[in-house]
Amino acid sequence: MIHMSEADILTSQLDQAFNGLEEKVQECVDKFNAAVHHIVDWAFVLGPAMLYINPRLDEVREGLEKLVKLVRTAVEHHLPVVSLIVQSNKWVADVKAPMNKLTHSTEHLLYYWEGKASEAYKDKVGQQNEAIAFIVNRADAVSAWLMDIAKYNVEYMCGLTRMATDFLGALVAASIEAATVVEIPFAVQNLAGAIGTLVTQYLNNLVDTAKRFVEALSKVRDLKSVMTDRAIVDDRWPQAVIG
Repeated sequence: MIHMSEADILTSQLDQAFNGLEEKVQECVDKFNAAVHHIVDWAFVLGPAMLYINPRLDEVREGLEKLVKLVRTAVEHHLPVVSLIVQSNKWVADVKAPMNKLTHSTEHLLYYWEGKASEAYKDKVGQQNEAIAFIVNRADAVSAWLMDIAKYNVEYMCGLTRMATDFLGALVAASIEAATVVEIPFAVQNLAGAIGTLVTQYLNNLVDTAKRFVEALSKVRDLKSVMTDRAIVDDRWPQAVIG
């Protein structure tokens, strides 16, 4: 069962992941551009070393471009993910919970009502309770499915945020824009190595999360099967009285 508190936690995690993410990525871009400008200023002095430096800078640039593209795509899907979380809870709060309250009890009939009419009523009540259970179980299945998809999206976003944070950390640590001519080649080498490692690590993790997300989406067929497995005969609610 999905509780409102869980939705609040997921929404909070998602919002925290998005808060400042674009600014952090822009800071990465500005930091990289500052490093490039600094190297260009010393390009004549660096001379042949530029043949080594340029490919390393290209590696960092490629990693940064991947990060920027991922973040732009994620930002575009922020509101749809929040909607998934909200809709998951609506299935529980607005469908499952109210339907549960409609369940009938026939215990009082044992004392006040007997005979064929009582038995017929009990039979109809039983059918109605079965129909209620059908709706309740299906609402729970839909809610759980939506929440699984939302969880994978939140997990993806949190991983992307950590990637941006570590990317910025690597750029700050390298501090190429403040390096001396002698330090520049070593700083670039260290930065390229650090960026290559973290991009590979995070992309692998993000791809794994995306695969699980796609697997969850593929279950929509199972969900349709669940929803069409009718316990309500001829799509009509069981009636206790037919007139």
